[in-house]
Amino acid sequence: MSDATPSPAAVLESLTLLATLSTASDVRNAVAERRAGQDPSAQEPVARAQTRIRDACTPLTNTALYLLRSAVPAASDDVPMAAVVRHFDERMLVYRMGQWAHDIHQALLSLYPRVSEALVEEARAVSNLADALAEAPADVFVDELHTVAQQALSLSAWASREIDDVL
Repeated sequence: MSDATPSPAAVLESLTLLATLSTASDVRNAVAERRAGQDPSAQEPVARAQTRIRDACTPLTNTALYLLRSAVPAASDDVPMAAVVRHFDERMLVYRMGQWAHDIHQALLSLYPRVSEALVEEARAVSNLADALAEAPADVFVDELHTVAQQALSLSAWASREIDDVL
């Protein structure tokens, strides 16, 4: 095994490939859901919407907690390529948080008016914030990451409580 450090170009090429594969996986999953008759924009039965919310809340909570912990500078941040990889990972996770918040929002729309309008709007807002943060310049990303992760964590807890209380 070689102790050689990969070149920055090789690392960036790997990150590009990872992002491409992630997008392809998202598209494949969306097509499979549509073919299975699942349309996230349509009204869903209460039980299915409740399951979708729970299924999205778990990874949303875990990811938000991970990102809150990652706000602490790591020793590897002193190595430029390690910092690039970490930043890329955080952006991918924020992108995923936006997707999970969007899924929660879509499912909550199926449950409205059984759930509060404020919760539905909070899910929409968190989805939009995460999507915007994933595309934000690096300085804005670093400054806002903690805030958006906190809001995602709050949304997850609120949605979990409300669907249990209302349904």
